[in-house]
Amino acid sequence: MKVVALLLAGGSGTRLWPLSRQTMPKQLLALTSNKTLLQETCQRICDVVGYEDQWVITGQSHYYQILSQVKELTSEQDGVEILLEPEGKNTAPAIIWAAQRCRKLHGDDSIMVVLPSDHLIMNTGKFEKSLKYAIQKAEEGRLVTFGISPTGPETAYGYIKTEKNPVSDNAYEVDCFVEKPDVKKAQEFLEAGNYLWNSGMFVYHVGTLLSEAETYCKDIYDLFGSHDVFDMNEVELAYIASPSISIDYALMEHTDKAVVVAADFGWSDVGSWKSLYDISEKDANGNFINGQHVILNSKDSMVYGKGRLIAAVGLENMAVIDTPDALMVCPLNETQHIKQVVEKLREQNNKTYYEHRMVDRPWGTYEILAEGPLYKIKRIVVKPAQRLSRQYHYHRSEHWIVVGGTAKVTIGETEHYVHENESTYISKSMIHQLENPGLMPLEIIEIQCGVYLEEDDIVRLDDIYIR
Repeated sequence: MKVVALLLAGGSGTRLWPLSRQTMPKQLLALTSNKTLLQETCQRICDVVGYEDQWVITGQSHYYQILSQVKELTSEQDGVEILLEPEGKNTAPAIIWAAQRCRKLHGDDSIMVVLPSDHLIMNTGKFEKSLKYAIQKAEEGRLVTFGISPTGPETAYGYIKTEKNPVSDNAYEVDCFVEKPDVKKAQEFLEAGNYLWNSGMFVYHVGTLLSEAETYCKDIYDLFGSHDVFDMNEVELAYIASPSISIDYALMEHTDKAVVVAADFGWSDVGSWKSLYDISEKDANGNFINGQHVILNSKDSMVYGKGRLIAAVGLENMAVIDTPDALMVCPLNETQHIKQVVEKLREQNNKTYYEHRMVDRPWGTYEILAEGPLYKIKRIVVKPAQRLSRQYHYHRSEHWIVVGGTAKVTIGETEHYVHENESTYISKSMIHQLENPGLMPLEIIEIQCGVYLEEDDIVRLDDIYIR
């Protein structure tokens, strides 16, 4: 019986601001190791579902970042496949599209594991055991979800109410799904003993899933059943017509085929800085500290940074999160309100809600080092064998200084090489292109001069990344 995995990799980058941004949602971040949450998810299941049977579903804006990250895991030509959603419509359309693909490729008796790509799991051994057990239950024609044994009256998660007695081992019939409760109700759930946190992780028998979808969300089922699920033009038509709805609302709350596997493998959806603090290792004073620091007379706090030194004195139940262009300080128990800060920044058109000072591009990265009304200085790193688009600018000229590697530069029709400690100049409106012909990263300092220096002053004439 074929088993495939669908890894959900959407997200708006609001919950872990300022570390996460719209262009860098949390699944693309390395939080507790040198691997990102996405990479950890791929690795966590690879002994059960190999890389060649893993599908990551995301939007176009994150395609190249995800492609780069999965390539770091495996050099196999038939590695992780990336499915591009034409637009975000919540989880039901994504899952039903993938299930139709799975049916056509592997038949109704195939199994589809559906996992968010931005969760943390601390005990991978227990997780793998639970996953294998859930696959066994799915092979019986069931729709399996994972419920996490609650450790406290948590209000940030939805709950699953189970029947009192298990159908086998840790698998229970689902009584109902419950919305995020208030503290009083969450305490009642904890005391009742038959409520589990809704993890948003599933293992589906594909035939059962699609049969139930035809019954309970027939509009979505029909859309992906009547369009070619391997033709992106057809998929786009299905997405445009599809409602935006979660698989819980669309199907799981209605079906009688659902079972929940009670699990305890150190799970967190990392929905706030507080949730990351809760599962992280702390010092003797209850502090979770990451990065360069001097911390005095502080307890039960979180200090997180990846750049400059952070000094803190007298903190208690506080969160301090530092990035090169934004600093967030708030009580640790208030970090769930960060989304409101991000919304304010969006309203003010402040770029820090959207991207970091260092920005990923398909060809490499750029970082803004300094800027003023008539100038901007960037550090640009181009990956080996990559090139930027052939382009020109209406409002700015550019000076390029090579500080590492060798640049292949085309200005107009003239092509030449610029070596380390050499420079070149591109005047306003001149067509130009930058390429790294070498085997090592190319690093340049770019100085822009002009009255308008925003990224939308780029006219692309030839772009291998089709932007």
